[in-house]
Amino acid sequence: DRYKAIMLPILEKEGVPSELFYLAMIESGLNPMAYSYAHASGPWQFIASTGRMYGLKRNWWVDERRDFEKSTYAAARYLKDLYKEFDDWYLVLAAYNTGPGRVNRAVNLHETSDYWQLYSLPKDTKNYIPYFLSSAIILKNPEKYGFKIPKSNPLKYDEVTIQKSADLTVIAKSAGTKFSTIKYLNPELRQPATPSNGDYTLRIPYGKKDIFYKN
Repeated sequence: DRYKAIMLPILEKEGVPSELFYLAMIESGLNPMAYSYAHASGPWQFIASTGRMYGLKRNWWVDERRDFEKSTYAAARYLKDLYKEFDDWYLVLAAYNTGPGRVNRAVNLHETSDYWQLYSLPKDTKNYIPYFLSSAIILKNPEKYGFKIPKSNPLKYDEVTIQKSADLTVIAKSAGTKFSTIKYLNPELRQPATPSNGDYTLRIPYGKKDIFYKN
């Protein structure tokens, strides 16, 4: 629930099925700081090259793959491009997991676009769609399957503009909050300071904008 109120409107705005929210859940557990052995990062687990193709910057200051808003826009656009290529959501999900090249090779090898017949796909990819479907089915009605979703408030924050590099400890003090809270709200930041190359939009706790600017 913490990220649903942020991610679902983005998926809807971009015109992809809202159920794709569950894809981020099985990719990362909705953890912006998730990092895989394949060097994929963020809630949608982008590798650097794919992230770059969809506008996600990675440099000394930031790794936008970790930003829950920016990466959701990028994921929606990537998924739309995959759907244009495959015209089948199961194949799209398989391609998201293992890459479109491997899925195309499997389609050509087996001479079918039926995901369930693509036996040459890696084991992880063959399990991927069942993971996704079971997650989607369970989360439509968790109690029916013996699950209870922990209560969690939607993430709310204010945004402020920082005009030059600033120490996050000073920023936190100005917002009347903790350094860890600023890091939590801005997971893309790789350093304990905001970037030095122009204006930067920073998230601070909700309701703190006026006192922040005053301080």
